[in-house]
Amino acid sequence: YPSYNLGADFPDSVSWNAYVKSGGKLSRGDWRREAVNVFIENLYKKIKAAKPHVKFGLSPFGIWRPGYPESVSGFDQYEQLYADAKLWLNKGWIDYFTPQLYWPINRQNASFPVLLGWWQSENTLKRHLWPGMSVGRDTSVKSVNETLNQIMITRGMVPESKGAVHWSISSVTKNTSLAKALLESTYRNDAIVPPSPWLDNKAPESPKVTTDKTDKLTISWTHPNEKDVFRWVVYYKYGSSWSYTILNRNDRSYNLSNSIEVNKTTVPLKQIAVTAVDRTGNESSRSEIVLQ
Repeated sequence: YPSYNLGADFPDSVSWNAYVKSGGKLSRGDWRREAVNVFIENLYKKIKAAKPHVKFGLSPFGIWRPGYPESVSGFDQYEQLYADAKLWLNKGWIDYFTPQLYWPINRQNASFPVLLGWWQSENTLKRHLWPGMSVGRDTSVKSVNETLNQIMITRGMVPESKGAVHWSISSVTKNTSLAKALLESTYRNDAIVPPSPWLDNKAPESPKVTTDKTDKLTISWTHPNEKDVFRWVVYYKYGSSWSYTILNRNDRSYNLSNSIEVNKTTVPLKQIAVTAVDRTGNESSRSEIVLQ
């Protein structure tokens, strides 16, 4: 239910009176919450019936109810928005869940890690828990570090699904200090969306890889079931260090230098590998070629 200004209630009296007249026993609050619950459950099921791989997510207010956990106080979405967000997570009617945890780490009555830990304890079906983080236009070192620390806390507390959602994207792009810090630290490398095993837990077959070595190394690959592939990942090892590049489904080759310079030392390309990734994040085993 929307949050109306000036205390105005939602105009659903006609439907409510019809429900009571038909013998309905729920309170008005429970009746409203049930309507929202039914809508979300049906929407999730209809999406999966049409396209099972499409992920559906919700971003509710970050506090379920005051007192959950005990140290938390604030707005009660259960009573004021008729949103039982805990139930949606408990029932698994979502593929990713993004509670709006728009408070700093050290906020006593609404601490970011305290609330994240509580939602994680309610995530019994192991859906993706990607907390919403508020990004303002404050370019101070303190503000930038707050965002970086929240990302690292999330990765430590939810290691099986390392993700975050920033609100709003315009604040991220316009805050050049934050954007620079993200690209140089926590978001330095590209990433594949974590798998969603409740949707599909079967990895695609491995690609067949060939190489052509001249002044550079050209890696090519084919796949027996290309419709199963959404991304390719090319891994390459110079010396003892592995790196990787994520490519689109239409790519079929990638070029690499036979060697690179590191601290004025020539480091040869020693090994490469390619994997296939499907729409739900399942990654195939590596098809590897040792070069040296």
